[in-house]
Amino acid sequence: MQTYRLQSNRQSARRAGFTLIELLVVISIIAVLMSLILPAVQQAREAARRTECLNKIRNVALAIYNSSSSRGGGLPYLDEGGYNWPVSQLAYLDRNDIVGSLNPSVYYNTIYLSVFVCPNDINNALKPGGLSYGGNAGYGNFPSGGGAVTEVNQNSTPCGPEFHGSNDLGWASGNMFCGSPGTNSADLEMARDTGVFWRNTNDGFRMTMDRISLRDGISQTIMLTENFNSRNWGAGSGGSTVYPAPGTSKTFTSLLDCGVVINAVPTFMGAGDITFASLGSLAIASTAASPVSRINGNKGLNPGASPFASTTHPGIVVVAFCDGRSRTLNENMSFAVYASLFSPGGTLRGQSVIGDTY
Repeated sequence: MQTYRLQSNRQSARRAGFTLIELLVVISIIAVLMSLILPAVQQAREAARRTECLNKIRNVALAIYNSSSSRGGGLPYLDEGGYNWPVSQLAYLDRNDIVGSLNPSVYYNTIYLSVFVCPNDINNALKPGGLSYGGNAGYGNFPSGGGAVTEVNQNSTPCGPEFHGSNDLGWASGNMFCGSPGTNSADLEMARDTGVFWRNTNDGFRMTMDRISLRDGISQTIMLTENFNSRNWGAGSGGSTVYPAPGTSKTFTSLLDCGVVINAVPTFMGAGDITFASLGSLAIASTAASPVSRINGNKGLNPGASPFASTTHPGIVVVAFCDGRSRTLNENMSFAVYASLFSPGGTLRGQSVIGDTY
């Protein structure tokens, strides 16, 4: 009897635990479940990041909208007060601790401000001076080579380089700013119908909400777009034309740091449609052959050298309109529609009216 019990105990001991086949089956089941669950988790995390980014860009747009009220509807310059435009919005983003400090400029490129950065921005997240958004600086000539972008000098040599003021190109006349004859009032008016953020030029022009409202409308004009190649929200001027990166020589303009543009060379055809040599008339063109300034068209890692809409959100970019509304735009949308949303006065220049389904 005792021998039988001993054998039974030994048999039970040998049968304890999993067999190799059972273990492999369990591992396979776990692997299948993980393959089903992980994509859903990643999608949920991306949706959360996208929502946070939408909320942040909306807060910045509303700050700009509110700050314009103190200027009779005037929007900030690209280089407001000698610094990149985000500095002028600090008081409207509940950062009076910076504005009211003894020396606020000390903090402009030494601290990280979450409101200026999307959580998925691999270039700017948690970095001092990080900036994920660029102001709509309109159309200009910004050719790209090797991912880096430069501003083309449209002027004659004695006048120096062109830094994207609203009088730099002869949009209507075809003349150079420094030429003889130079640009005129019609050139200025057409240039200002292509964008929202401008430099403080000698004539004192400041874009206003009223001007946009009386043209295409604030709900049909982009104010800010996401660009993970933006940076240096607090960069200051080193003279009248150059803007320094932290700890480096003064070589970067505020436009390349904190502006977003539509890249194209105008074909001068008088005061009619805004027409581009490489794209055709925006009044009739619906697509373009991969222009560098389309959404995610120049998505390389080029901080301070790529003023175009770009993001790590899959297939979209986050934007804010002049009415404070934020939304996403598909990277495959018609480039003509996207360019039309950039130009506050495009319908006065031959562009077609667009619907709400873009």
